[in-house]
Amino acid sequence: MIQLILNPVENLPFLFDIKIPDELKGLYVSDKLKTEKIVQNSKIGFSGRESTNLEIRDIYQRWGKQLNVKHLSMRLLSGLHAHIILFMGLGKIGDTILLLPECAGGHYATKQILERLGYHVIEMVPDMENYCVDIAKTKELITQIKPNLIFVDRSEGLYYEDFTPLLSDIPSSCGTIFDASQYLTNILERDFISPFDMGFDIMMSTLHKNFPGPQKALVCSKEDNPYWDRIENSMSNYVSNLHAENIILAGEILKKEKILKKYSSLLLYNSKLLEHNLLKLQLPVVARIEEKQQTHHLWLTFPNNEKAYHFYKKLELCGLLVNYRKLPYNLGMGIRMGTSASTLQGINPDNIQELSSLIAEIFYTEDVNSVLIDKVQNFLSGLIPLTRTE
Repeated sequence: MIQLILNPVENLPFLFDIKIPDELKGLYVSDKLKTEKIVQNSKIGFSGRESTNLEIRDIYQRWGKQLNVKHLSMRLLSGLHAHIILFMGLGKIGDTILLLPECAGGHYATKQILERLGYHVIEMVPDMENYCVDIAKTKELITQIKPNLIFVDRSEGLYYEDFTPLLSDIPSSCGTIFDASQYLTNILERDFISPFDMGFDIMMSTLHKNFPGPQKALVCSKEDNPYWDRIENSMSNYVSNLHAENIILAGEILKKEKILKKYSSLLLYNSKLLEHNLLKLQLPVVARIEEKQQTHHLWLTFPNNEKAYHFYKKLELCGLLVNYRKLPYNLGMGIRMGTSASTLQGINPDNIQELSSLIAEIFYTEDVNSVLIDKVQNFLSGLIPLTRTE
């Protein structure tokens, strides 16, 4: 069965048809330039890795130039791995961290990780009506608690929020970190403002959600600061293998500039079109405010869990893969859609109306049959991946 990845957190780097040498897999490779003297004085050295090391340094430079940052690393294996390693180094047991709460789109695992590491976690104040952070009340909270760190790790959201007002006058002793996993390609291609332009000290991101790359994570800093030094020390202590083959894959995909630029703008436009069409077909989509910076996420709400889950399974039977999940802002269990991987698979303004009609037909049909499944499969079989249109 052909499947369309219609959620915002998975992607399909294999569509770029890039081959990475098998001999890289499993090798221990460093991303630090090491002189003969450094190697001689090290506890362990691995010979024959210099050329790969230089290639990784070149990839870091190209990624750093695209993101306009001075320091960058891809040692980290995944988003949650990055959370653990970064915050093992950034602070100490007992430090206070101000965190985006799960009810406002924060990742559901982050608070548990930070508390397990010994942090005292205080949550930002959400604006439940406008689906964002209440900046004024959260600034008051910052004044009261004087956090050591502030972390925005939104994994769910209809809007790309500008946190400049929140960070405009915080003390320099408070480190600020932004997780860009849901927005990385749009930041790379300048469709979204950079977190560094909002005032963040550190940006981290996965490479396999919004960006169509491998299972990997990056962390970067625009300039020298003590937080980057702590992160580098933490990574040196707690990460032994870079998984070089995935770093090289991320470097090769970054070279596909023409495709990435089109992909970045198109996935956002597809999201708007899909929302417009589904609303027109009277599906229970949460309508977004046009004037705000919209993401590629869409939410559908339901009167109860059973109805949401039934729709989720009907879509799956037809080959449309979405998320059944607890939505933020007390919206209950619902459906999350996203247009990242689906855009790469070939969804575009010429066919998104047909996709919308098929989703509506599935929604209004009590139990899908083979005729409807075949209709969806026929549509999916005609999609041309974005990587083959250039």
